[in-house]
Amino acid sequence: MAVVARNAAEQISATIQSLLDQSIKPVRIIVVNDGSTDSTPEIVTKYSLEHSSVRLINRPDNGYDIRRVPSNLNLALSSARDLASDYVMISGDDCVYPSSYVQSVVTRMEEDSRLVVASGRPSESGLHSDEHSPSGSGRIVCTPFLREVGFRFPVKAGWEAWLLYKAEQHGYRSRLFRGIGYAHVRPRGSTHHFTYWGAAMYTLGYHPLYALGRIVRNLVKRASVKSALGLFVGYVDAVLGSSDPFMVPFDQSLRRFTCDKQRGEIVRLISARL
Repeated sequence: MAVVARNAAEQISATIQSLLDQSIKPVRIIVVNDGSTDSTPEIVTKYSLEHSSVRLINRPDNGYDIRRVPSNLNLALSSARDLASDYVMISGDDCVYPSSYVQSVVTRMEEDSRLVVASGRPSESGLHSDEHSPSGSGRIVCTPFLREVGFRFPVKAGWEAWLLYKAEQHGYRSRLFRGIGYAHVRPRGSTHHFTYWGAAMYTLGYHPLYALGRIVRNLVKRASVKSALGLFVGYVDAVLGSSDPFMVPFDQSLRRFTCDKQRGEIVRLISARL
């Protein structure tokens, strides 16, 4: 299990304890502390002294930056590369899982050999999210598939969705199980900028109409001009050629696969409307 944490003193204990309490016991819980300025590292250290499965990796404080998340996860994966485990779970520092969470997801994954990435459905303040693909936190990945794609995440915009498209490109599937829930304590995305997700649409090779639809959906469904504008600005900035290495497009084969898949979805949607 890989957990990236930053200034999570109020939530990290509940997260770690919920992972320790799983009916399928974790081989190792690796917490990467991203330069927390509160007592997060001390709390994790206490757990590591009491539980041999808990490990802490400390990183210096360079301020908050979502771009470091994949790098931090890669540190955790690197230290877990030689572990004998069929699955890897990724978690945020503010998620609380029921004790049956891992077993419930894994049981369903083992019923379908092509299902390599899955998660339950997160909720905030008792309200479930409306997403349809595996959540970033709570995501469980088959270790053989993760090794197949390099056992690391690309450090660029869109790295979370990259894993899902990569699975499909390799002939596998991903799924969010809406009947399996867990709690996301802090508001998700409260410190993020929507320009990041806008740029990710370009790096992943989104079909232009699909990208436009996502922007409009944010404007209508979220009733948020800020989110829609952020997506638009981020997308256009990446299209015009950002000098930021985090915005470099993924390989052409994956981008073509993503665009073709979305083109098919657009055609099916239009056909269904006619």
